[in-house]
Amino acid sequence: MFDTVIFDLDGTLSDNSEGIIASIRHALTALGKPMPGPDEIRSFIGPPLRMSFQRRCGLNDEESIEALRLYRERHETVGYLENNLYPGIRALLTGLRRRGVVLAVATGKPPRITKRILEHFGILNLFDEVECAEPMAVDNEKAILIGRILARHPGNAVMVGDTEDDIVGAEKAGIAGIHVQYGFGGDWRPDGKYVSVPDVEALSRELLGEVPAPKGVFISLEGLDGCGKTTVARHLDELMRQYGYPVIHTREPGGCPISENIRSLLLSTEHGEMTATAEALLYAASRYQHAHDVILPAVKRGCAVICDRYVDSSLAYQGEGRQLGKDAIRAYNARAMELCMPDITVYLRLDAETSLIRRLSESVPDRIEQEKRDFFERAMSGFDRIAAEEPDRYLTIDASQPVGAVISELTARLPEYLVKRGIWA
Repeated sequence: MFDTVIFDLDGTLSDNSEGIIASIRHALTALGKPMPGPDEIRSFIGPPLRMSFQRRCGLNDEESIEALRLYRERHETVGYLENNLYPGIRALLTGLRRRGVVLAVATGKPPRITKRILEHFGILNLFDEVECAEPMAVDNEKAILIGRILARHPGNAVMVGDTEDDIVGAEKAGIAGIHVQYGFGGDWRPDGKYVSVPDVEALSRELLGEVPAPKGVFISLEGLDGCGKTTVARHLDELMRQYGYPVIHTREPGGCPISENIRSLLLSTEHGEMTATAEALLYAASRYQHAHDVILPAVKRGCAVICDRYVDSSLAYQGEGRQLGKDAIRAYNARAMELCMPDITVYLRLDAETSLIRRLSESVPDRIEQEKRDFFERAMSGFDRIAAEEPDRYLTIDASQPVGAVISELTARLPEYLVKRGIWA
């Protein structure tokens, strides 16, 4: 087992090719320089960028400095977010950390943007050392960065990276190297004395002797109709994929064949005679099947499950709106709640009047949506009470804001809840 594991960033921990390539194109376009082909421009990823601008585009010193400035102009504002943590990396880092391994990053990126990226993924706190390139330097050899880490953490160390520069750096620094084939190294492979692995699972076996069990996350979306759950779900999908999770979208009532059939009964305007208790029991039956067939298995596989409504909707709509009481609703849903409860609930808070206006302008109302305003006011009060009782689970956002403000607030606050709920270390 290694005492110290040093990771490259781009192409090893995360796939940021979209943001890097878009920012390179931005720089070259602004300078009026010819654009390299797709394969050539991908080869920029890994080595120091100023050096790549000179070697691959023929830029002189002054032009390469300006190209780097233009690149950073875009990359440090939007480009760094066009970036996805590789699935399995979070579990690998957590597993190594639990075994007492010193974790480090050695990258040609500047310190400020490197730390911003690691913070965005919620993994900065897992690393003991972060060594970065000096701003505007032409040659920041990986061996020099590795050497600085080894000076503080002598012992049995390994460099993990996706390009020849990473493995050559390990060789110059006198340590072991593991090449990962999933990154930006192309067809290059190291000679036989260095290990080369095809994916994160194989890397985990090499470093841990096992593939750590992934930890999924269950996120529900709640609020009155018209609160913007569909738009927020799309953004949550993007965020969770960036954080390295496979994503499953589902809904209630529904989400699996049996539950979708129950949904048809519940929402059809032909069943106006349905009693409140029958309605609540049907929701509970649909929920148990859905949790059993879809949600729990996906979370166990390490997925992020994004669900449009869960048991809180029954507590609000049937417990408060239908006035059946929360104790009855919890009793009906006890089996589903034992199977799984949301780790985080994003509550898009919207008043009943605004909800009614939005709902009627968007679609033909279903059986539930045809209820009167006082029903929805009671449901809203139900959501508010749950949010007050469970503030650590409920991420409450004012859904009357412009959609951009809602998305910005969610993006800023979600990591805090992932840490608070123990999803991230």
